[in-house]
Amino acid sequence: MPKYAFRLLWTGQSLSALGDTLYIVALITLLYDATFSAAYTAMIPFLRCVANLVSGFLAPLAIEKFPLRKLLVYAQAFQTALLLSLTLVMVASSDSIAPPVVLAFVLLLSWLEAWILPAKNAIVPRLVDEHRLLKANSLLSMIEQSVRLAGWALGATLLVAIGARNVMWTTFALFAIATVAMAFIRERAEVVSAEGTLGDKAELKHGDDSERKLRDDAERKLEVGAERKFGEVAGDAVPAEKPKSVRQKLQEGWLVLWRIPALRVVSMLELFEGLAGGIFVGGVMLVYVKELLHRGEDWWGYINASYLLGAFVGGLFGIALSRWVDRRLGHTILYGSIGFSALTFSFAWIHLPIAALLLNFLMGPAFQLRDIAQRTLFQRSVEPGLLPQAFAAKGTLAYATFGISALLMAGLTDWLGVQSALTVSAVLYACCAIVAFLNKRLLFVASDLQA
Repeated sequence: MPKYAFRLLWTGQSLSALGDTLYIVALITLLYDATFSAAYTAMIPFLRCVANLVSGFLAPLAIEKFPLRKLLVYAQAFQTALLLSLTLVMVASSDSIAPPVVLAFVLLLSWLEAWILPAKNAIVPRLVDEHRLLKANSLLSMIEQSVRLAGWALGATLLVAIGARNVMWTTFALFAIATVAMAFIRERAEVVSAEGTLGDKAELKHGDDSERKLRDDAERKLEVGAERKFGEVAGDAVPAEKPKSVRQKLQEGWLVLWRIPALRVVSMLELFEGLAGGIFVGGVMLVYVKELLHRGEDWWGYINASYLLGAFVGGLFGIALSRWVDRRLGHTILYGSIGFSALTFSFAWIHLPIAALLLNFLMGPAFQLRDIAQRTLFQRSVEPGLLPQAFAAKGTLAYATFGISALLMAGLTDWLGVQSALTVSAVLYACCAIVAFLNKRLLFVASDLQA
């Protein structure tokens, strides 16, 4: 596939990620100015999580209805239209916009975001050669982290310079350009032959018919033994001829996660990771900065920025070491899990401000390299026709566990203190390391088969 298709993807993603950050900064400011209530501003991340969770669960229905590229473009286009509508409503409101209206638009925008993420992750293997997949994932991850890092600082600057409503117009322009970039993407994919375990590969141009063919071939192969990629023999199965029910469509991605052993392990890792990740929600980190570091709100920003900077460096490492990591996906997942757990324990118990910044920075590469390896193994383990459904199930699992974790860690912080909450989070990250260690042979074999 010509490189311009992947360039269009990362260009569209970059503009979309920047616009997403800017509009959240603007809406939080507008809501607080209108209500002087922190509770209203806290509803924005809460509603985003709820919308992503519900929409991610229903995403397979949209994936079944639309070809993957069209779904990506349609979802981005509708987000652009919603943002334009919200901006026009704000302009028409002379004083301040009603908070429920803002929250309703946040809900709708986040609903579409849960369709964009699995479509974006699933389309990457169709735009790049297989041996460049890890480097492509590293580049996308690095770009997203750097854009979001710059977005918060840029958003604050733009708010002062041009005001929240003009920031919304800027966001609309970014979303519109992102939509145009994604509309020009043309995909080709290497498809595994249904007759072999890793088989011969043929390149197909994807229109509506070929998209359905990919899905049907993938489902048929999954039924007769997708686990053979990992040396397992599945029982004989006869593919059903009748149309799939809504329930079957919703279950497709979950069945993929369950039937492929390596993905069961990756899903368990992401389950524990999601339950632990709520500790890094803004409110908890603010308590950490004030009570354990005895610093002001400015250090709250430094802590967040140090992690994002570390994540950016992790993306650079992924690109620079792509060949080494590509041959050792299982090792990267294992040692990344161990490293992140150790760093979280240190972060919980070492209360020197400079040390906290350094530890948070080091968490970035550890998490990022492991995440890139997991995503690459995921993309290579699932048939192209079922990859969007599998990513939708993966995203739903992440949204659900993170939502639970945000409430859990906030409750533990209020009840036992922020250090206890951090320790519980570190224990959950240690569970990730234990699961990866106990299943290291499976991860190593799986990554060797995909190399």
